[in-house]
Amino acid sequence: MLGTPWSLGAGLRVPIVNAPMGGVAGGRLAAAVTAAGGLGMIGMGSTATAASLATELDLAGQARFGIGLVDWVIRDQPDLFDAALAARPALLSVSFGTDLSWVERAHAAGIRTATQVYDAETARRAQDAGLDVLVARGAEGGGHGETRLATLPLLDAVLDAVTVPVLAAG
Repeated sequence: MLGTPWSLGAGLRVPIVNAPMGGVAGGRLAAAVTAAGGLGMIGMGSTATAASLATELDLAGQARFGIGLVDWVIRDQPDLFDAALAARPALLSVSFGTDLSWVERAHAAGIRTATQVYDAETARRAQDAGLDVLVARGAEGGGHGETRLATLPLLDAVLDAVTVPVLAAG
């Protein structure tokens, strides 16, 4: 079995988690990634609603999956966050914000948490908030968020700053 301590502990056969890109990474992709041994993530982007999440959950079927949300979207649509919690994903990721109060609600529901970080400071802040895993997204990664460092220097800085598991993206 190929893996890391985190991926093996998460029940993955391969240490791959697909990026939860809104509008691209839906239920079908999540199911395929999970079937291949990784963790498939359903991405809920800037136009996400609780109804669109329900559609993607149906497409994922019985596959184990994670859900990725956008901070400013769940602030405007708290029912989307509630629907994500009710879906009981293996991993819940909320990115592109500084308010990490959502972590407590996810943990209370028994759900592991993740967020993107862009430097050592945001990584330490996320670890202090109780995040279970961090995603170090370098300048090569697409999407929203801050561009501060390329992936390899970012990964070095984040790994030196925290003790929680770190996934590399970008």
